Amino acid sequence: MILEFHIPLLPLSNYVELITYYKGYNPPHTIERLLPDGGIDLIIDLTNIPKYIYDNESLTEVQSCKRAWISGMRTEYISIQARADESEMLVIRFRPGMAWSFLHMPVLEIKDKVVDAELVFGNELLSFREQLLEQADSAQKFAVAETYLLQRMKNHVEVHPAIRYCISQISRNPSQISIREITYKTGYSNKHLISLFGKYAGINPKQYISVLKFQQAVQLLENNPGQINWTSLALDCGYYDQAHFINEFKRFSGFNPSAYMELRGDYINYIPVSQR
Repeated sequence: MILEFHIPLLPLSNYVELITYYKGYNPPHTIERLLPDGGIDLIIDLTNIPKYIYDNESLTEVQSCKRAWISGMRTEYISIQARADESEMLVIRFRPGMAWSFLHMPVLEIKDKVVDAELVFGNELLSFREQLLEQADSAQKFAVAETYLLQRMKNHVEVHPAIRYCISQISRNPSQISIREITYKTGYSNKHLISLFGKYAGINPKQYISVLKFQQAVQLLENNPGQINWTSLALDCGYYDQAHFINEFKRFSGFNPSAYMELRGDYINYIPVSQR
């Protein structure tokens, strides 16, 4: 398997967190659960084989994805295809609040959805994909991706300063942040801030905090897989008590924390769920 990561150069790195290229991913399971992680991704499939999304309960196919698609900000887990006859993808992860600069539309419209990228980017997306296919190695693919993204965000660079501020404050300490306090500091009403947050971040502030608190818990579990003090972990992540933590963790992952520790896969936020 080939797995390579690329952090873009400035100024693109202010808007794009990471570009990932992989080829030959072939795990033993066919379906895996992808947990909410506070990100928005543009996925370019470099094969001609459709990939599928499944119903979380029945694991039956509910959506087919071809060529390229966008995974919007999620507040719930999603079941996706893990194994395919061929796998080769380029995945572009936008920084929180920065996807608007590339999508040129209110990001809230794709919340909890996976949408055909051509519907958002138009035919230029297919030309971008063809350029990627023509490149011989990952370094060339990364260079093509950077060029395309810089062109795409031209004249759509500026994200509202209130959103930049709010995301910065929330990301710094999601377990302790006060929505009332950051709303007051922006000078906007709660209603107006929610509207701005939806446009640029694709989610409302309360939901974003909840997702980041969940991710803080996931990271702590990954870093300390041995003896875990569940009560301390819950309080450290800003939950009222252990019961509140367990309920929130199950809402975002479908499993209680103990079950997650037993079932989690090789990559953070991916849980194998089926070997059909």
